[in-house]
Amino acid sequence: MKHFNQFIGSVGALFGIVVFIAYIPQIISNLQGVKSQPWQPLVAAISCFIWVLYGLTKEPKKDIILVIPNLFGVVLGFITFITSL
Repeated sequence: MKHFNQFIGSVGALFGIVVFIAYIPQIISNLQGVKSQPWQPLVAAISCFIWVLYGLTKEPKKDIILVIPNLFGVVLGFITFITSL
């Protein structure tokens, strides 16, 4: 069961990264002058930041599988927010 859990966690982390990579076309459009609403990516970035803090402070050990995709969310969500303004 432990191997299954680790596998599912890794797949979830991979898809979490893919979700936030999907912001890249929106960032490009924003930079080309086709602005979109900024609030969803800002809220996503804040949510991801909270999950990063949780994963880094989890005891007895850090939850890196949780931290990695959410770090993508913090960075790309914030960039999307800034470029949407």
